[in-house]
Amino acid sequence: MNPLTKEVAKLAFNAMQDSLVWVATKTRFIDFPVPPNSSMRKTSSKTIPHYYVSGIRCYLPIVTMALHYGVKLDQEICILDFGCGVARELIHFQRYYPKPKYFACDIDATSLDFVRKHFTVECYKNDFEPPLRYGTSSMDMIYSVSTFSHFRPIDQLPWLMELCRVTKPGQFCFLTTEGPTAFRALRREFADASDERQLRETGVLYKEYPYIDAERQRRFKIPVANIAQGITGSYGNAVLMPDFIRKTWSTSGFEVIDVIEGIIDHRQDLVVLRKPGA
Repeated sequence: MNPLTKEVAKLAFNAMQDSLVWVATKTRFIDFPVPPNSSMRKTSSKTIPHYYVSGIRCYLPIVTMALHYGVKLDQEICILDFGCGVARELIHFQRYYPKPKYFACDIDATSLDFVRKHFTVECYKNDFEPPLRYGTSSMDMIYSVSTFSHFRPIDQLPWLMELCRVTKPGQFCFLTTEGPTAFRALRREFADASDERQLRETGVLYKEYPYIDAERQRRFKIPVANIAQGITGSYGNAVLMPDFIRKTWSTSGFEVIDVIEGIIDHRQDLVVLRKPGA
């Protein structure tokens, strides 16, 4: 199948799903916004139920730990969804905690078109590299799902430092990573025995997606079909062991409070970071 045919096929699937969602919404079978099929698949969700349920499985551990550490979700605080995608976690945050002011950013302009249309949130397209446009110490809480699991280790620290800059002193940042639990599901990508040895010895393993460079260079007729929207640097699978995170991420300005293994959607780890002060 040639590239243009693939783009048209994605557009056809989008139209078909939109028609089904329109009927389901009118009959009150669905009471939440559903992104285009091609955008939804960028979150590894091929079906609407998986998109919704995986959002819950990511949202619940984050909100539970936020409440545990005293984040006042019932007040008018500022919360940033960094790398928001098509807002599968934001659905649940805004439904159950409507008082905070929500901000969102992502590198994919087509995903942000959907978010802007369906959510009460101030959002914008950020660059692949820092900085963000938010002011220093402007956010009471930041969360990000499955972004640091795609950054090269060398690119993680600049982003951590930027998120620390944006976070208010004494407040928290909740980030998900691929760790020991996820590595078991990634063995097909990291099939070489030397990969497992490297992970064991260094605590980190990274492989760029083989299709990213070709997708980045191709000129798309239909932007929403581009899986590499906004990606201008290296992008792939990053596996980080908890000890590596505790040792290296603490140099960003954050304190590494906890690394909870495998709690995000039965796969990713949740890293709890706190900015010192206050």
